[in-house]
Amino acid sequence: MKKIIPVLISLIFAACTTNQTVQQPTANSNANIVYATLYNYFSAEYKALSYQAYNTATSRIDQLKKEFPDKKNMAVIVDIDETVLDNSPYEAKLIELNVGYDSCWNTWCNLSAARPVPGAVEFLQHADSLGFDIFYVSNRKEKFTRKGTLENLRMLGFPQLDDAHIYLRTETSDKEPRRHAIAADHEIVLLVGDNIGDFYEDTSDYAKRDSTVKAMKKQFGKKFIVLPNAMYGNWPASLHLSDKVSVDSLLHVMTKAFGNTCGE
Repeated sequence: MKKIIPVLISLIFAACTTNQTVQQPTANSNANIVYATLYNYFSAEYKALSYQAYNTATSRIDQLKKEFPDKKNMAVIVDIDETVLDNSPYEAKLIELNVGYDSCWNTWCNLSAARPVPGAVEFLQHADSLGFDIFYVSNRKEKFTRKGTLENLRMLGFPQLDDAHIYLRTETSDKEPRRHAIAADHEIVLLVGDNIGDFYEDTSDYAKRDSTVKAMKKQFGKKFIVLPNAMYGNWPASLHLSDKVSVDSLLHVMTKAFGNTCGE
C-alpha cells in the first residue's frame, strides 16, 4: 500500500498539509476504503463498468431521439463526483493523512485536477449534439467550490456549463428539490449517478433502500444509470459501518451458512 498510494496523491495538496494540524491515531480509520480507492483508480474492471454504464446511457438517448425526433426540453441529469469526475486521488489523500471527509475537500475541488470518469465526456458531448438539455446536479457546495468545479469540467470538454445548467448545493443535500425545479419546464428522461440519492429521494434506512431498489428495478438501465463507487455514499451509513464491531457483525451475517466450521 505504501508504494501504490502515493501515485494517486501526486497532485499538489499543499494546503491540506500546511493549513491544518493532523492528529494521527494509532490505527488508520480509512483502512476500509483502501482497496475501493485503488480499484477506482487503477482497475480495468472499473473502467469497463464505467464504459458499460455510458454505453447503455448512449443507447437510451439514441432510442429516445429516434422515438421523439421533434420533442423539445428533454433533460439528462448527471451527478458530478464519481459520475463524471473521478475523485479517487482525494480519497487516497484521506488515507495518507488518516482524516475523514470533508478534510481538504474544498482544496481538492478548487485544484480542478480530477480526471473524467471513463466514457462521461463522450456521452455528454453526444447528448449535447442530439439536443438534450444537460443538468449537473451535485452536492459540491456552491459557495466554496463553484469556480474550481466549472474550471475542471471545462478543461475536460464537458458541454453546457452555463449557470442555468449547474445545480450545486446551496442548502440541503437532498437533490429532490433541484430535480423538481428542472422538471418544472423539462421532461427528465435520464439520470446518471453513483448514489441512490442521484435518482430519487434517499434514506439511510437499509431496509427501505433495499425495498425501493427492488420496486424500481425496471428503471435501472432505462431511466437510471448507475456508476460504480464503493468508496463512499449512503450505503455505509445504512449499514452503520462506523466501527470494527459493526463490520464483524455484518461479516457474521454473510458467513452464517458455514456455522462454526470450514472443513474440506
